[in-house]
Amino acid sequence: MADGFAARVEIILTHAPSEAEERGHPLVIKVVAGAVGAAAGLAGPDAAVAGAGLAPVLEGVLSQVFGRLSAKRAERVAETLVDAAEDLGGDTAEQLRRFADAAASDETYQELLARTLTIAQDTAMRDKRRALGRALANALDDTGTRVDDEIAFVRMLAELDPVHIRVLKIMSRRPKHLDRVAVQMNAADDPKAARQWYEWSIVDADLGLEGSVWGALRVLERHGLIWDRGEQLVPPPHGMQHEYQITDYGDYLIDRLAEPD
Repeated sequence: MADGFAARVEIILTHAPSEAEERGHPLVIKVVAGAVGAAAGLAGPDAAVAGAGLAPVLEGVLSQVFGRLSAKRAERVAETLVDAAEDLGGDTAEQLRRFADAAASDETYQELLARTLTIAQDTAMRDKRRALGRALANALDDTGTRVDDEIAFVRMLAELDPVHIRVLKIMSRRPKHLDRVAVQMNAADDPKAARQWYEWSIVDADLGLEGSVWGALRVLERHGLIWDRGEQLVPPPHGMQHEYQITDYGDYLIDRLAEPD
């Protein structure tokens, strides 16, 4: 059983293509490149000449992209595992062996490892991969409930895109318009005091979120990372808007995303 699991883990860790895939990729690339050239030829003789010249160039570009994608995925997985090992402390190589041993002996941890590394290979977000590594580390010495909790955490994290984490990071601090309120509360030095946010104040903090903040708030609320405090009258010209605040679970995620001290 352990040998069979080790084989599956090796595939997950490297996302290495099978022998059939290795043979198939060049063929797919040739077909795609040739199809583009042929399509160009339908536009006339001049386009056909251009299309014929385009095919080998496109083939070279696609080959390079396929190679880099595989290498980048393997790099992301390795980085996530090393993050997890370093989070545990001690000898990194020994901790890496412990991950494989834990997965071989416990099916639930095996599921956590597989889910975590599958997500890690496809995310370019460094802080998200760091949080995934911490999920592996946190559950290593536990079975049952703790591993189940980390599986739920990883599932939640899988549904968060960069825009969601961008909004949550903004909401983890106090908006500028509430600095005076924090002073009145004698809590100016408490970064978690007076953290009520609205759509308008989030956009004010990051203008690039203007078209996406509403959808991001829906996703964050659905996962329990923020909570809706109801509608409030806000400064003109915004009228009535819902007031949101980050939850303890949201703060927990922010801590998991952070770089190690």
